Amino acid sequence: MNSYKRLRPGLPLLLCGFAFCLGGQAFADAPPLAASAPATALTRADVAAQRAALERQFALDQAECAQRFAVSACMEALRERRQAAFKPLVAREHELAAQERQARAAAQVQRVHEREATAATEEAQRRERLVAAPPPAPPASAVPHAVHARTPEQAERQRVHAEQRAAVVAQQRQAQRAEREQRQELRQRQHEQRQQQKAKPAAAPLPLPGASAASK
Repeated sequence: MNSYKRLRPGLPLLLCGFAFCLGGQAFADAPPLAASAPATALTRADVAAQRAALERQFALDQAECAQRFAVSACMEALRERRQAAFKPLVAREHELAAQERQARAAAQVQRVHEREATAATEEAQRRERLVAAPPPAPPASAVPHAVHARTPEQAERQRVHAEQRAAVVAQQRQAQRAEREQRQELRQRQHEQRQQQKAKPAAAPLPLPGASAASK
C-alpha cells in the first residue's frame, strides 16, 4: 500500500508523457495534403481548381483524423498543413487581382488616347475642308447699286403711290381731329346745362287741399 502511494504522485506525469507521445505520433502521421504546382504560374482558373482540390482533400483528411486516437493533435497538424498549402494560392490571387487592376487602368488610358487621337484627326480634317472650300458669295447688299436702279416709270408710280398714301393719312387725321372737336363741344354743352340747373331757383311747394278749404 505504501509503495502504491509512493508511485501514485508520478502517475499523472506518466499519463501526460504517454499522451504527448501519441500526439507527436499523430502529428507526424497526419495525412499530407495534395501537392500543387508552382503558384506563380497559375491563372485564376488554376487557382480556383487547386483551391477546390485542396478543400476536397482536407475534408477527406479530416475524416481520417477522426478515426485516430489523438484527434485534436491530428486536426491541428492538418490545419497547419492546410494553411501552408493555401498560402501560395492566396498570394497568387492577390497578384492576379493587382494585374487585373493594372490591365483595366491601361485599357482606360488607351481608350482616352484613342478618343483624343480621333478628335484631333476630325479637327484636322475639318480645317482642311475649310481651307479647300471656295470663298462664300458676296451678300446681296454688296451688289452694285446700278443693278437696282429704277426706271422713270417706276419712280413715277412710286411717287404717285406715296402721294396717295399721304392724302389718305391726312384725311384720317382730319377726321380724327373733327371727332375730337365734336366730343369736346358735347362735353362743353353738358357742362353748361349742369351749371344752369344748379343756378335755377327751386319751385314753391304746392298748398295742401285741406288748408285751401279752411281759408274759404
